[in-house]
Amino acid sequence: MKRLAVLVMVVAPAAPVLAQESVAATGTIEEAGVTTYMYGTHVVVDEQTGAFYALGSETVDLGYHAGQPVTVYGTLVPGYEYGQVEGGPPLVDVTWVEPAPL
Repeated sequence: MKRLAVLVMVVAPAAPVLAQESVAATGTIEEAGVTTYMYGTHVVVDEQTGAFYALGSETVDLGYHAGQPVTVYGTLVPGYEYGQVEGGPPLVDVTWVEPAPL
């Protein structure tokens, strides 16, 4: 009688994959300038909630939209959800910008 050995491997990811929180904020994009927290290239204050966000993007030219009322869409950057430096704003990776409704 022959015996057959079966080896079963379970492969688990090294770290759990967490869903990134989506953000939509309507306001006027401004250049960040020199800040104490030193991340993001631009900022926006959501007109409805008053939430302040640092913005960055590798796909959207935020400078093109600076000074314009817009709605920005993106996700919170892991590690910067509550600001990297005490008192700093959350950092949003912007994936889309559209004109704000008048």
